[in-house]
Amino acid sequence: MKEHNAAAERISTTQLRRLHQLWREWAGRLRLDAARDRALRHYYVELFSGQRASETTALTRTDAERVLQWLQRLIEARRERTNWAAGTAGRRGYPEWRRLAPTPAAWRALWGTARALGMNRQRLDAFIARRYAASGLRSAGDLRTMADVNRVLWGLKAMLRRRARRAAA
Repeated sequence: MKEHNAAAERISTTQLRRLHQLWREWAGRLRLDAARDRALRHYYVELFSGQRASETTALTRTDAERVLQWLQRLIEARRERTNWAAGTAGRRGYPEWRRLAPTPAAWRALWGTARALGMNRQRLDAFIARRYAASGLRSAGDLRTMADVNRVLWGLKAMLRRRARRAAA
């Protein structure tokens, strides 16, 4: 009977899957080989379980829940920092927190705004060269970070707002 309760107390399959999913989201960017990834994951499991489990499959359901909550907090904290950086990097008065590659959504916003202004690639390149040469940007090909894309996008949006105000007047 005692063996049955111990088996019921172990981490559930759903928790195990969720733990591995969160772990990939948290540590996937490190691109570690399998052995190092496993060692790091087991270190976190031991740390977050209060040294009650040294590997994932040794977790109880309660400890697994604790580990899942910690991983979720870490991921959310990183998302908040990334979202903050992506939203303000390159904006006047805000320091560039870190260099982020432009996201597909940022590129869609840039090209959508340019199209709304009637710009093709040539006209956008000319706009960038004219307005942002001092920042080292001479064409859309020079936009390598979110800060660069945001810098140009805010200029295009300002033009679009001015155009809308003139049309309304």
